[in-house]
Amino acid sequence: CTIHFSETNGIMMYDDINVFDLRPGQPEINLYRVRLESNSDVQSMVKYLEITNVFRTLSLQEQYLIFIADNSILIDVTERGKMEIRINKVSAEVATIFFNEALSFIPCFKYSEGEDIIIFTSRNIHYLVDKGGQFCTDYYGMKHELIECIKSEEVFVDLNDDVQFRKEKLSDLLTESKVVVYFPDYLLLVSSRQQLINLLDYALYIRNIGFFILVLFFLRRTSIHLEYIERKEKVVLISGPWREAIVYVLNIGQKNPHYDRIFEKQFFDLNQHANLPLRGFIDVLCENFTRYQRFTEDGQYQIVPTEKQKQFLERIICGEESFHFSEVGTGKTKVIMPLLCQTFLSSNIEAHRYLARGGKQKDTLVILVPEHLVPDARHQVFKHCLNLNFRQEYRVYDDIFALLHPQVHLGANNGESKPKKQIFVISFNQFKKALTYDKICQKVRPHREHILVIADEVDDFLDRDKLVFNICSNKANTFAPTTLELYFETSCAAYHRKECPRELFQSSPNPAYWIDLYEKFDAIYNEIQDASKSLNKSFGIFNEQTLRHCTSSISHDIEGYKALIARPYESVNRAMPGSYYSDVERTIFLTFVILSEDIAKYDELFQGERKFITFEYWREYLTELDYDELVYGHNRLSEIAENYPNASLGLIRFLYIIILKRMEIRDRSRSVNSVDIIFNFDCIGFTGTPFLDNYPTSDYIRHQREDDIPPSIDRSFYAYTSEELSQDEFENRFSQFQGQNSDVKVEYVSSDFMQESLKIGEMETLKEIFTREQENPKAESRKTTKAPFNAIVDLCGIFKLSTIEDVRSLVLEHFGPGCFHYIYHIDQSDGSDRMLCIKSKNDVTFDEEFYRDLCKRYGADLRHKIFFFVDNRNYIGKDVPYQLIYQRHFKLPLFVKSVVIAHDVEDFSKIWQAMGRSRTMNDTTFSIYKSNIPADMIKGNNGLGDIKTLPLTRLLYTKNCDCKMAGNLSSIYQTLIALYNLSQDSFYYSDDIVNSFIEKMEMTIQTKVKMLEDKIARVVLGTPVPARILEHIFLDKFRGSPNKAVATVELSHDMVNALARQIVKQKFEQRYPSGDVYDEFIRFLSGEQDSLMEISYTKQQQKQKQKQKAKSQDNDTMDVFDKKNQLTFAFKTDNYLDMSKNPNKDEARLTLSLPISVPIFEMQYYAEGCRKSIQVYPTIQFLYSHHIMGNYISEEVHRVGKGAADPQKFCADFVSTVFSRAASKDGMNGVDPDGFDSKVIFSYVKQHPQYTLVGIQPGVYVIGMKDQFNLHDCEAHPLHEILQYAADEVGFILFDKKNTKSVDEFGPYFF
Repeated sequence: CTIHFSETNGIMMYDDINVFDLRPGQPEINLYRVRLESNSDVQSMVKYLEITNVFRTLSLQEQYLIFIADNSILIDVTERGKMEIRINKVSAEVATIFFNEALSFIPCFKYSEGEDIIIFTSRNIHYLVDKGGQFCTDYYGMKHELIECIKSEEVFVDLNDDVQFRKEKLSDLLTESKVVVYFPDYLLLVSSRQQLINLLDYALYIRNIGFFILVLFFLRRTSIHLEYIERKEKVVLISGPWREAIVYVLNIGQKNPHYDRIFEKQFFDLNQHANLPLRGFIDVLCENFTRYQRFTEDGQYQIVPTEKQKQFLERIICGEESFHFSEVGTGKTKVIMPLLCQTFLSSNIEAHRYLARGGKQKDTLVILVPEHLVPDARHQVFKHCLNLNFRQEYRVYDDIFALLHPQVHLGANNGESKPKKQIFVISFNQFKKALTYDKICQKVRPHREHILVIADEVDDFLDRDKLVFNICSNKANTFAPTTLELYFETSCAAYHRKECPRELFQSSPNPAYWIDLYEKFDAIYNEIQDASKSLNKSFGIFNEQTLRHCTSSISHDIEGYKALIARPYESVNRAMPGSYYSDVERTIFLTFVILSEDIAKYDELFQGERKFITFEYWREYLTELDYDELVYGHNRLSEIAENYPNASLGLIRFLYIIILKRMEIRDRSRSVNSVDIIFNFDCIGFTGTPFLDNYPTSDYIRHQREDDIPPSIDRSFYAYTSEELSQDEFENRFSQFQGQNSDVKVEYVSSDFMQESLKIGEMETLKEIFTREQENPKAESRKTTKAPFNAIVDLCGIFKLSTIEDVRSLVLEHFGPGCFHYIYHIDQSDGSDRMLCIKSKNDVTFDEEFYRDLCKRYGADLRHKIFFFVDNRNYIGKDVPYQLIYQRHFKLPLFVKSVVIAHDVEDFSKIWQAMGRSRTMNDTTFSIYKSNIPADMIKGNNGLGDIKTLPLTRLLYTKNCDCKMAGNLSSIYQTLIALYNLSQDSFYYSDDIVNSFIEKMEMTIQTKVKMLEDKIARVVLGTPVPARILEHIFLDKFRGSPNKAVATVELSHDMVNALARQIVKQKFEQRYPSGDVYDEFIRFLSGEQDSLMEISYTKQQQKQKQKQKAKSQDNDTMDVFDKKNQLTFAFKTDNYLDMSKNPNKDEARLTLSLPISVPIFEMQYYAEGCRKSIQVYPTIQFLYSHHIMGNYISEEVHRVGKGAADPQKFCADFVSTVFSRAASKDGMNGVDPDGFDSKVIFSYVKQHPQYTLVGIQPGVYVIGMKDQFNLHDCEAHPLHEILQYAADEVGFILFDKKNTKSVDEFGPYFF
């Protein structure tokens, strides 16, 4: 529950309600209990309800405030003791409702002016249940609450980002929730599994067995596995009617026809229509669909599928194309997708014949949506798909990683006569990530012909910049000091616009690499000067401020993130191949940019590292500062840089080198891209912006077809530059694209002024837009209190640093308090719709009850009271609610005028999507702010005009068609990789060239690229089906080229081979112009890329990254510890607290401190003619840290670890083993006595761990967790006699038996 308070004159307020007086030194805060009784004539066993933890307001009248599930309940006590209840300001009352035989006598809230019902679930709501004089615990309850006797297998992500399962009592999963039941059908509709768990507890609490049975039916359909603990030893835990109810739901034992007659009415029986013709079946589905909707005041259901929607659904099911276009705002997510799911769950013969897509019968459905639309998609599927086909066994999962559970199978399991249908609702990247798991691949691959994939916003799924998802493991870098210096000098020269330091580069082994790198850094610098492409400084490094945006549960590792390199807040602790920050060289340069422009971000890092500034470094770079004050002082880095600007570069150099030393590089990676999914699965999809690259379908591949690849989507309205269409023909095709949005009025406005205004600030830029819109001579209301526009869509991310509170302050300042009263925005954590009150700063859920209250207060004038702010994360597919309802009621658009800030966005698909946030495009007018508009086009715009007649529209539209057809270098390379995977019968690709920048630096890149191109050419072109597909893809692209030499080419097998090799070379920047037609091929396939070097940055990749679950769903990490690498220790105790008081008896603590006799680190060196060695041995607890590499835990470590049950023998074996090993490693070697040579034999410790190091004898050390070996712990340790001293990684001495400060004598300072 998110509650927003404000403070005015020492009074804490919620909305307009005074809640606390903060002026006294110790404010008095009291919590109350409120008792509410039903006003309805219907009686149940619940006589009244009581709510605890209630606030009493400071009003003159008696008034109470309650917060439940992000809703506010306000209770006013009138003169006669009656209570008036308002839920989110809407009048309501407590009632007991008889819905039907299954949902009977339910205590709930009912709106006073309607028949809809609200069910709140919370542990703060208590119900008095009348036992009717009967005290049989077997009937009215049990000795234990039933909710504690049901366990569920839950998916979670552990600290290593591993997907795990654990059994949880349902009682431990309870939260608060709100469920609305609509009149007149009173169907139980939920939006999440969490609501079902809460409702199950609610049904138990009010002793309503019918309600319990219905909820349990639904919960089973959404659960991996439920376990019922019927007895514990001799104690019976589940008995009486509750046991009978569970047995009935599980359909075991004796049948109960009476219950069947009651509950089957709560389910729509779609199977009875198995033989119905498809069109008739769609009519049945749509008729049922209306009953899921709210019944409005005008006597009809809120959403009634139109004839056009029915035709579109039929076309999706039957059409030969895989993907389908329907205009923006036609209900694809809210109507079409749930109807498709219901079709899949039915047994209609004709529908399933078409859904087979020429292959096998489908029993698994995967719903793919963009990340920000996952909550809404899950809501729709849960709402419409749980109450179908009574007694049919099917499952609806909201996490694809349920497939890792042994009880989740695809297809028919042992003992099942036919497969159990299953639906998974997930994001694009989540599905790709799942396909990198071997365990999931083993289930999916043999069953893939029975899987149907439905992709919503399929153009985003196949976006050329978002195709690939990688999952990586990392390792420490081994950059030499000279390499770090060269990175600094190259970054510094590019950033400060200096000439390339060629003379400095000549001292390196590979000068050409550094010269190319300088050119790349220079290109990146020029790119990020654009306001839209500029680096978001708040994404610079991890700290508490940037992590407030991150919904991942990674707070345990904040310390490790604080000192990391530039990266967006979503990318955890490593760069992800294929993403904006996957280019390590780019990340290196952007780190320098952030250090130079936002050095305060590194204050904390500097404070921890300043003591390591050497006198020599100070003398060379920082003599302007006092050395002692610099090293031992407390002034922040930002203060020092401000007071001594000439020293800034020396400070940046110091931190830059530290950061690069800590930077991890990739060790290995797996990747899955969207094309892999298209090739391997039968897919259908839909979009409102149908500009897609063309790929062969799974059915085309399955039948090994050799003809041209059929269009995956209707392209009849595409307009290519090469076609040179007349204006009439262009407008005709554009009208086909518009569909019902045929009368869209637009004005293009130059946004070039933003280059200067953004230097001042984001809100200054927004203020400038406000001013320009109000001064527009075409603005009808510029002299009234009504604003000429009420919506802004930030398509390009101009306002990426600002909060919604900043927007509120500007709206209030610019328009005054009498204009807008609320700001609509989208919650970044869960994608929910919110309303921020401009006056009180109260931020509430924008649900239907709140909308109806706004309509009641403002009527048709509501559209002038809400300012809609849509951020750049939600311009694709996000439905701003209630627009069509408002238009139907008041005959006006809710969006008066929408300002779309496109700026440097050239992609017309995205501009159209941003405009489509208005669901009434024909009635809403638009201002599109765009940079670099040709002079002749801006002059031709005299205010608003029909969008299809404007010359800039044609320029953007044709360019969009050209680019989507051509793709870019990344997309054609990923197509090659997908064809390689197809020939290898694999979903994922394991990269051969993991760190290309290192290969370039070490001059090994050409050899590895040659090996890679040979492999791809041999495998892809050596396999008939992939070879033909590649040739068809090339030809399909080339035919649309404006270059006739490319468009008319006839490709031979040798040319396809050569071109595939050229693409691989170009991808890794190893291709040089050949002076022939291949230059034209590569230039065309590279899309907008004009140079040999691939600049992989796209602002969309930066902006689209987000997560909306409170767990890390799309992390780009590889498993650190496989199951085979895990050690397990277990102890039993009746009272661990008593055990822990005595260090000698604390078995768990003692075991964790035992050292493993297998070294984790070993090095050798030579001194005075002798060979010396150093071995470091880890404690068992150190194995649990993030500081070790997983492959350390070998079979030998497993074998040694098993002996920890006997600590004394374990330690004796340790001493014997390590001392004999040390003796065998050291000895004479006949080398130069004055020579010195050192070599690290192996190291399984990651860089910069936090640790305690214990010295035993020269060359023998034990490493443990920080503070593990303090003076008190060592006294109880079995090895306390041979432990000589302990120090941590900073150098603090924890204990010292030797008591010597000599560097020649073994001890803390021994060399």
